[in-house]
Amino acid sequence: RKSPTSTGYKEDQMKEVLELADVEDEETTGEINKTPDLSTLCMLQIVSKAIDISLAKELKNLLFGSSLCCFSEEWKIQSFTFNNIPQLKYGIVQKKGGPCGVLAAVQACVLQQLIFADSNRNRDPRCLQPSEAHRTKCLCSALADILWRAGSHEKAIVALPSGRQQFTPTGKYKADGILETLILHNATRYEDLIVFLQQNIHQFEIGPYGCILLTVSVILSRSINLVRNDFDVLTNRLIGSHGYCTQELVNLLLTGKAVSNVFNNVIELDSGNGNITILKGITSRSDIGLLSLFEHYDVCQVGCYLKTPKYPIWLVCSESHFSVLFCLEKDLLSDWKTGRRFDLYYYDGLANQDEEIRLTVDTTQVCPENKENDLTPPLEHCIRTK
Repeated sequence: RKSPTSTGYKEDQMKEVLELADVEDEETTGEINKTPDLSTLCMLQIVSKAIDISLAKELKNLLFGSSLCCFSEEWKIQSFTFNNIPQLKYGIVQKKGGPCGVLAAVQACVLQQLIFADSNRNRDPRCLQPSEAHRTKCLCSALADILWRAGSHEKAIVALPSGRQQFTPTGKYKADGILETLILHNATRYEDLIVFLQQNIHQFEIGPYGCILLTVSVILSRSINLVRNDFDVLTNRLIGSHGYCTQELVNLLLTGKAVSNVFNNVIELDSGNGNITILKGITSRSDIGLLSLFEHYDVCQVGCYLKTPKYPIWLVCSESHFSVLFCLEKDLLSDWKTGRRFDLYYYDGLANQDEEIRLTVDTTQVCPENKENDLTPPLEHCIRTK
């Protein structure tokens, strides 16, 4: 609304700001913060700059191991679009295989906001049927937390497409139509980050490149040098064969550091001749956890920083795919009585799931050793590792 005393210049400014804010009718339900007043929007301390070819090359090397590689079609068509099935309105839909690690991590952080953002210890299952406005608000908060954590709680960079090339691809660089168009928006206050994401959330939720934008944003928020230093081996990458997310990328999204392992802290291996190999793991208790089928097969050990997270929400790594397991009772991780018998919900955005999957776990029952062990579902093996 224009103030009658405003100058023409101020009116133009206000018009621009008003056009930026995407206001939906549903916001009047009171479940989402009202649009910030104009003075707040004008005061956003966001510094924006275009990507250049050297940064784009570094990004591609970090992601794929080569600046001649490009994002696959599975990545290009994937955003954080929610499910329309009434029982699964909280769920993000995965279109094709590949970026499941990013999707599951964001799904877990959305659930953290949806279930545990207010002070209630344990929640009513109705919290899993949010309005469209409320789940979008939770997506905003989840992305903000992921980026702010990667920026060591001091800064975050949000990469958004501009619709036109910011540099001319030359030399050993293969254009993919996305990285070349990016503008990088740097926020040094969490409040600014939230408002900026609210203004631009459609880029992530509707897309089309939401998954790629978040991946680039989280790398730049951490910084390319720090991400590379997180790796055990400098030549590691964040996207592996078949377009799958590596453990480093999943760890970056969950903990803010792209370490290569899931055990606690650091392990030093003496390779003989005075050489010591350092293997980096998780250094503090994570908000979101991880359970892995690899642990069932004794291939890895998940440390308690991931296995017993702050919230009862876990990524499940099973047969090259990530999905999410969660509980509505926060006491599950602190009260042994709650842990005797409880319900877990399971969500897999790729499985064409059409109804709620709820499992009841009873830890007081002794399970006989099953001779036909190979018939036990992989998900059950993952749960048993916990």
